[in-house]
Amino acid sequence: MTLALQKFGDVPFGGELDVIGNRPVYDVKLPAKKRFLYKIYNSAGNFIATWIDVISEPKFSIALNGGFSELVVDLARLESNYDEGVSVKYGNQLKLYAFDANSRYDGDLIFSGVLSQYVPNVDGNKEKVRVSFLSYWWQLDQMILENAGSTTLNYSAQDPSNILKDILDKFTVAGGKVNYATGSIDLTATSLAYAFNTATYQEALLKLIELSPAGWYLRVGADDIVYFKNKSVTADHIFTLGKDIEMYEPEKRIENIINTIYFIGGGTPNYYKKYISSGSVSAYGTRAIKYIDEKVTTDDVSLIIANRILGMFKDPEVRVQIRVSDNNGDAYQQQKGYDIESIKVGDTCRIKNATSKADTKWDEALFDVDVWDYDITNASSLVLQIMKIDYVPDAVTLELSNRQPDITKKIDSINRALIDSITVDNPASPA
Repeated sequence: MTLALQKFGDVPFGGELDVIGNRPVYDVKLPAKKRFLYKIYNSAGNFIATWIDVISEPKFSIALNGGFSELVVDLARLESNYDEGVSVKYGNQLKLYAFDANSRYDGDLIFSGVLSQYVPNVDGNKEKVRVSFLSYWWQLDQMILENAGSTTLNYSAQDPSNILKDILDKFTVAGGKVNYATGSIDLTATSLAYAFNTATYQEALLKLIELSPAGWYLRVGADDIVYFKNKSVTADHIFTLGKDIEMYEPEKRIENIINTIYFIGGGTPNYYKKYISSGSVSAYGTRAIKYIDEKVTTDDVSLIIANRILGMFKDPEVRVQIRVSDNNGDAYQQQKGYDIESIKVGDTCRIKNATSKADTKWDEALFDVDVWDYDITNASSLVLQIMKIDYVPDAVTLELSNRQPDITKKIDSINRALIDSITVDNPASPA
């Protein structure tokens, strides 16, 4: 039995649909063409409308230890009548679903966010309304971490993962959208004490990444759930050059190595330690940084931070950019491409057929410096982590690396350290 799409307005497929148990199911014998469903909710989460007049294609990115970029949606609506104050209203929420041969039932939720801007546009005889959505990662930077009126929160002898959960509990109580779910946050098996003073929720989450062992990362999913995990040592995805990959660009960098840390903490006199990766220093010379956090006064915390930085940055970086085709349309019929909606930032991957060489890890091994000896033409030998995803309907561009981004050396982090220094002696509560 088949029924037309109009009878199932929440499933965005043209043509015919099979009905199984009163549920519309895409007929996989038809050409596998991707469709998108834009569902709008008010700020309380109540459904308002499904936008069926979208004339743009979804395009956004997501980075490791962060959230989604802005999503811009164009609606084919008149400047004089575009549902302002109802579906087009500040604070409304968007949930964007992708439907294709890989998701025949409920679709894949690929983006969620809050309506932040809309601009009616008239160009000759053409009219449209451009609507912008921000992910809820942005909301984490708009609110100060607070508990019962106090902006100073002291945590002692706790796993960073449990601190993260407590912070998100306070965020949701304060009206925040981002949360965690059962199994989304794993324990790091470490314990430490740390105090937050006048920090945004986003700053607190980023700090907890720094306070975790090397390999731990954070992402905010399209479901507005925080995932806090350790990097997988095996590949979550296998991408094949000539089948899934349409563009491949590897590089190797030595300029951003860190192998010596001068750690400056608080106290009188200042807590002051030096950490060195001797193997890296022998291979590449001294590459030192200053790390300042006046809230740290003990070895247990400084050692966790230093080990994370040295563990990730003592070796040269191997970076690869690839573009992975979607496995729909003609690619579906040819059994090419990949289910791009299944790829998550933070996942690990390997690349097959990147070289004609044998699949060996090293032609010569040296403890602590193997990455530099690695042959850049043989990316098949490495398990790399996905640092960033740029999404369009028919492909994703992935930035891959053997190490995570440097949180500590970015300008915004330096600025955060300065703010920490200024605010460390704030009273417990503002006047």
